[in-house]
Formats: sequence, structure tokens, C-alpha cells
Amino acid sequence: MKNVYLASVGARSGKSVISLGLAMNYPGKVGFYKPFRESLIKVNDEILDQDASMMAEVLKLEDGRKLSPFIYDIFEPAGMDDIKKGYKELSKGKEFMIIEGSKEFTNGWAHKLSHLDIAEALKAPIILVSTSSIQSIDTVFMFRELCEQRGLDMLGIVLNKCSECPERKLLEGRGMKVLGEIPMIPELGTFRVSEISQKMDAKVIAGAGGMDNIVETMLVGAMSTQTAIRYMRRSKRKAVITGGDRTEIQLAALSTDTSCMIVTGGIRPSHTVIARANELNVPVLITSEDTLHVTETIEGLIARIDPQDKDKIELVRKNVRLGMDLESVWR
Repeated sequence: MKNVYLASVGARSGKSVISLGLAMNYPGKVGFYKPFRESLIKVNDEILDQDASMMAEVLKLEDGRKLSPFIYDIFEPAGMDDIKKGYKELSKGKEFMIIEGSKEFTNGWAHKLSHLDIAEALKAPIILVSTSSIQSIDTVFMFRELCEQRGLDMLGIVLNKCSECPERKLLEGRGMKVLGEIPMIPELGTFRVSEISQKMDAKVIAGAGGMDNIVETMLVGAMSTQTAIRYMRRSKRKAVITGGDRTEIQLAALSTDTSCMIVTGGIRPSHTVIARANELNVPVLITSEDTLHVTETIEGLIARIDPQDKDKIELVRKNVRLGMDLESVWR
């Protein structure tokens, strides 16, 4: 059985996209393992890692809990033997295993549970996923040096959100294997209102008929009404985050191209706002969380792929097939 360990230079490098693309293109039985849960979602009253949940559903694999069984606790971390046991169970009957590392480069370093340690323990060659930013490229060089010091097999680099970028020549000129470039895929930056509701466990109090509305941008309505209207007119298919007592901001949002409103602080909007949202089928979601928490939650959705979104999944499959040297991965 063959395997590969996907590491990243940092959060939002695109590791999950590459994992899905590899899985969708592999011609045989493929398995997935992500030892540590990170971005959590609620599915059927269970808290799961969103990548593991997505892969379990798309690839029709084992229970999402088994695909990502541990939460990294720096005081009481899981042991490497437990991680190896989980991997062994999931790899039964598989021809190719994709192991996805943590989003943060240094996660697990204190207890020898880092990218390098897990890849070494599971005897998996490493693919490093990176963007083309200066900081990311510097991290790539550092990562290679660490792999060389440990005698680990670094299979190559995938440059994500990048097409014909000069950084490839720089890396190859320094002796690194670049497995491919995946271009920016704008469609992956959108999501549905229903995904926000699921991620936040928010209550829908109006406009329930618009839960499939697509969200492309986010706007925080913490400004004056006049300023807000100016920004709202420029922003299409947006999610507006605002306090429940900001009636003028809410009505302004409903007069422009708004996909949904998220009302923070648990304050219910006025009857006028509720009625207008119902007329327009613009969902109004209410949560007791503060604006900062809601904003961070929605930002986290940008990298998420809904397992029901067949179009996005096909885009990922196609772009990874065209952009990567897959034969070098399957070797």
C-alpha cells in the first residue's frame, strides 16, 4: 500500500483542496486520515473535523470520527502509538492513503507530534502545499532543510493559488521538485447560507426560503448608515453581520444585493425587518455570539467545501488533475 503525507506552510495554504483532488483522481481504493481535528462542525449532533466529514461523505469512507479522532492538547497529547493504531485500522483494504497534517506548521512540535514526526512514524513521503507569498516560500526552504536533517522523503511542493508564477523557477533552480501549480479557483471562495447556519448553530428567524443563497462577500455593519449604504451597494451576494438593534443598517442591507444577515448579541430585529426579509427570502440568522466571533467563523468557511456541492468538487478534481504531476505522487 502506498501513502502520502500532506503538510502545509500555514493555515489556508490549500492542503484540504489538494487532499480532495488527489482522492478524486486516484484510480483505486483510497483512504483518508487526519489525526488531529481542527475546524469543527456539527453533523447530526456530533462535533467533527470539517475536512474529515467532507472526505467521509464524498469518498463514502468510514465514520468521520475515525478519520480524525484526536484533538491536540498540549498538556495531555495523544500518543504516537494511538495515531499509528488509527492509521492502521483505516488503511485496511486501501491501495492509497492520504494523511493530512495540521494547518499550523508548528502544531505538535512540543511532543514530537509535528508534520515531520507523524510522516516519519507512518513511513509516508511528504508533499508540502504552499502559496507563492514570500513568507511561504521561505518556509518551504526551512521545511526542506528540516526534512534533510531527519532523512525524510520530501516528495515535492505543490504551489496553490498560483499559475505560471516565478517562484516555481526559484524552487526548481534550488533543486526542489515542484509537483505542480493549482490556479486560483474563485468558486471555492463562495458558500451557501445554510453552511453558515450549520457552522454557527444559529437560529433562522426569517427568510428561510433563501437558505441556498450563495455568499460571495462579507460586510460588518458597524459603521454609520450612510457609509454602510455606500459599501453595501458595491458588494454583491453578501452576508451582513450586525447587531440586532441596528434597524437602519438591516433595512439598508435588504435594499441591496444581500444573501443573508447575521444578527449578533441575541437581540431580535424589529418586526419591520423580519417582514421585509420574509418578503425577499433573505435569511436572518440570530446568534448570541459577538461580531468578532461570527466574522472569524464566516472567514473559516471560505476554505470549506460542502460535500453536497458537486460543482465545486468537480472543479477541484479537474484542476488537480491538470495542474499536478499525479504519476509522481502515485509512484
